Amino acid sequence: MDTNRAFSRAERVSKALLERFLSPYKADCQYLKSAQFYYPPDGSPEKSMGFIKGDFAIEESCYIDDTGHFNSVEFNICYNQIFYVLIAYLLQNHLLLEMSDWDLELYKRRQLSDFLITRFSSTFRKPVDASAFQGMLSIDKCAARSGLVSVKTSCAFYDENGWSEGQVTVCVVDTAARRAKEARQAQSANYSLSS
Repeated sequence: MDTNRAFSRAERVSKALLERFLSPYKADCQYLKSAQFYYPPDGSPEKSMGFIKGDFAIEESCYIDDTGHFNSVEFNICYNQIFYVLIAYLLQNHLLLEMSDWDLELYKRRQLSDFLITRFSSTFRKPVDASAFQGMLSIDKCAARSGLVSVKTSCAFYDENGWSEGQVTVCVVDTAARRAKEARQAQSANYSLSS
């Protein structure tokens, strides 16, 4: 993951936005504590891309005794949390062209059901202290086609001594469009039967 990108400015993600889109997680599993969104330089071709950094803390693992380090399950949970918050920030600020017809209400309704990880890889270079660490996530490519939005991302979680990184692709399934199409097909079939 490229950590040496240039940015024109950074903006703190509001506590209200964090709370709203981390609410599906139990209180003791809300590991993302704060986040900042970074804007690309003016004139950059990355206008619709997103880059976010966050501060994390895992006081106690939600599923296992203390391992003494950040592990792959926690990596996945932290990835999900920072991804959800990044998408919320992009939608709130009308920065994600591929989902320009979405608002926060629609996103909140579809946050869990319509976002699917289709590819996930992670590498652990050096152990990360899970009690206090940082994470970053960037959208490397986003494309909309045939009612689906594919979001390719890179991420890293790190502290002073440790480093882990990953590549994750998330597919946004347009179930609303699919349901509308199915309803039209059913209506068409009913019309044919009654004719």
